[in-house]
Amino acid sequence: MTSCQQAEEPIANDPTDQAGPMTRAATLGNFYRVVYVEVNDVNPLNAGEYLLSDGTPFFTHVILFASNIRGDASGNVHNYNNPNNAAILANPSTYIAPLQAKGIKVIMGNLGDHTGAGFANLTAAQIGTYTDDLVAYDNIVDGYDFDDEWAEYGTRGYPYANSTSYSNMIIALAGKTNKSISVFDWGNTGTLSSTAISHLDWGCQGSLNGYGFNSSFAAGKYLPLFVNLTSPLSDTAIRSRTTQAKNADARGICFFNLPMSSYRLSSFNAAAQAFGETVTHTGTTYTKDYGN
Repeated sequence: MTSCQQAEEPIANDPTDQAGPMTRAATLGNFYRVVYVEVNDVNPLNAGEYLLSDGTPFFTHVILFASNIRGDASGNVHNYNNPNNAAILANPSTYIAPLQAKGIKVIMGNLGDHTGAGFANLTAAQIGTYTDDLVAYDNIVDGYDFDDEWAEYGTRGYPYANSTSYSNMIIALAGKTNKSISVFDWGNTGTLSSTAISHLDWGCQGSLNGYGFNSSFAAGKYLPLFVNLTSPLSDTAIRSRTTQAKNADARGICFFNLPMSSYRLSSFNAAAQAFGETVTHTGTTYTKDYGN
């Protein structure tokens, strides 16, 4: 299932409308370069093969996309890993630790699954069981990312989304882990309370190839550029938008759907050029040798 890639795109918010004072100056060292990897198709180890001129990885965070929030007919809500996610999470020494050894944070991506249950309609009890499932991976991953798509709220006996559950879920998870928590800015992120947002490492702008900020997030907690690597912006536009994000002291930028091969290298080079840097590929490609 492809996600972060709906047919209709939200309108990006005004990039000048930012919450809170800017208290950090964006540098290459504190500017996140996040990438979503569709692990049904692409081995996540490929993200570690893009290097800056000093040999450090271009990507700072890799999101394993995606595990699912799944509800059953009895109202039980749990995490579900399809065979590909399950294989990766069951073999962290093979698929996760090598990235971490390079200094890359590996994030467990989470997504709705057409069952009626989602982050924004859970009861307190369901929040408890679901977040317990997530923190079972605390010793494997560096954080948890949430994309509020495909839940199909109001179906299969589950209620419609409400204005508090998503916040309550994030707050409950933050009480159980000190790992990173982040959100893709789509769906019901507009319901997130200031308390919930305070627990987030970042929010990522939700429009494919779009640029903009969300006034609920400080610039330093937001990734305003979301590049769709299936059909990316021009290199000139990526360089320009990354420069804008840097000058706005944004948390960083994000890329979606890393390909198996290195044919999008110029997109990463364009982003690095905003900092006077270059990116090379090692020449190593990892095939998908897990799951189904």
